Amino acid sequence: MMTQRNNKTNMVAMMMMLSLTVIAASNSAASEVVELDNGMTLTVYSADEIRINPAVCGINLVADDSRFVSFDRDIVVDALAAMHGFETQMNVNVFLLPATPARIASSYASSNEIFLAPGTGIISASTQAYIATHEMGHVMTWAFMDNSPARWDAYMQLRGLDSQLNGATADHADRAREIVAEDFRFLFGGDLATSTGSIENHHLELPTNVDGLEEMMVGFLAEKAVAVSNLAAATAYPNPCNPRTTIEMAMPSGAQVGSVRLSIYDIRGALVRTIDGGQISGSTVSVNWNGDDSQGQGVSSGRYIYMIQAGTVMAKGSVTLVR
Repeated sequence: MMTQRNNKTNMVAMMMMLSLTVIAASNSAASEVVELDNGMTLTVYSADEIRINPAVCGINLVADDSRFVSFDRDIVVDALAAMHGFETQMNVNVFLLPATPARIASSYASSNEIFLAPGTGIISASTQAYIATHEMGHVMTWAFMDNSPARWDAYMQLRGLDSQLNGATADHADRAREIVAEDFRFLFGGDLATSTGSIENHHLELPTNVDGLEEMMVGFLAEKAVAVSNLAAATAYPNPCNPRTTIEMAMPSGAQVGSVRLSIYDIRGALVRTIDGGQISGSTVSVNWNGDDSQGQGVSSGRYIYMIQAGTVMAKGSVTLVR
């Protein structure tokens, strides 16, 4: 069964004066597109739709179980609609999974996609709002920070974090990527998502107590929003690959190429490899990836997210590596 919105969720939606416009919706098994007042556009895929067509979410799920209870569509949409303090243009896919991901037995975000794993019982509205908004924090990290090492450096310095102590191998709550996702949730989340009044890492100052942090992150959102119109189309070929592939981006007419960078991420959003430079032929920019990480070690089979950037133009997509 699906949980219902509680009175507090309804109150948040009313106080925010949200006008949620459903652009495409049909029965309970269909996806729908929802535009939010904060500028985000969500494509929400229901658990029923994913059951009918598991390939729609692009990941492998464990066998369905009658104990699984999926996230509630209304609670999730209301939580993301209640995010405030910024205006931007983002297209985000939200998957209300009917079963847990096979590789990662929890909710997670990758690029502009949020995968919300079900519980083995009813999940409280506040927990659903917390998790959905935290995962949107990961999407914002990818969109607003990962394309700019300077922004990451400024954030790490202001937050007092260390690239080694707070790297990908640190305990979950100590990882910089988790800390920044929590900062996004705490600073911009609605009442329900921030009802605990705390962040995951209890050893750190609350983001509201770090001078200049909120202003910095608002600035990140504003700067990226200006450049969002410079998104281009890209393809990877071959895809799947074993292990070499070429990422190719078509530059818009009149765009300046500038420096070229390809960034590869795993499905949890961790940076795997950065490659500077590429081939330029007319209006096409291409970069080769040999399947290695930044230490020169071959990565394992799986789905990887890529972002290719040339000057102010960027594109993103995914490639599957099969060894």
